[in-house]
Amino acid sequence: MKTPLPRPDAIDVLRQAGASGLYACSEEHARSFFQAGPAAGFNACRIDLGLAHDAARVHDILSRALHFPEWYGRNWDALADCLCDLSWEEADGYVLIFQRADSLQRSAPEAFATLLAVLADAAAFWRDEGVAFWVLFIGQFPQIGQLEARA
Repeated sequence: MKTPLPRPDAIDVLRQAGASGLYACSEEHARSFFQAGPAAGFNACRIDLGLAHDAARVHDILSRALHFPEWYGRNWDALADCLCDLSWEEADGYVLIFQRADSLQRSAPEAFATLLAVLADAAAFWRDEGVAFWVLFIGQFPQIGQLEARA
């Protein structure tokens, strides 16, 4: 099966560092951004939080998915440090797509809220650096703005 080519407008949207940040989106938008990531020179990663029922599991999943170094401390401060470094995964920009996050939101609402805060801070850091850092959560999350861009 052939993978469809990313739509040019998705690539253009991704490259807008000033618009990047934390968003909720549809599966269609997530797929479009994921496919456009490499074409834009970005690292794109889909992260399944379906089995993350507590903070410890979130750290395990993120450590593996984002290829964190061995020194990663598996706590929120270490997550913030790694997300604002990424020197081991250098790229023109980043797309992190989270699926099945509603499971974590239900089972560990405090961990979910902390994860959102850390990701939002990392997105703001990279935006200030002029680097696009897109964090997309597939689904409806009232505490996260909905992605309205054509992707």
